[in-house]
Amino acid sequence: MPFPLALAFGVCGALAALLAVVNAVQVFLGRQLVKPSAGRRSPRQLRAESAAASVSMLGASLTTFGVPAGGLWTAVGVLVLLPGWIALALVRRHFAAVAADAEADAVVVGTTAVDPE
Repeated sequence: MPFPLALAFGVCGALAALLAVVNAVQVFLGRQLVKPSAGRRSPRQLRAESAAASVSMLGASLTTFGVPAGGLWTAVGVLVLLPGWIALALVRRHFAAVAADAEADAVVVGTTAVDPE
């Protein structure tokens, strides 16, 4: 493999590993590390999404490091990446449904975030 291509895979793998670590730290802290003032997710939602994203990024890192290394590393990375990606989609769908139910309950009760006056 040519050196520039191996370097590109190495940089992408390192970036994915860094993102996995940042997401893992967010799981343990329950706080958003990047732009915390802009975050509107609850700590429970942040932890769930960060855990799934951390697994997904770990798989991406293994996949990109596995391409130049050869062997089964790429396959192992894909086998870790796909469940993490699916888990992230399911977590987001779950919390979107919870938010929609809460909004529907607020409309039924008559409480809204903005007064219609």
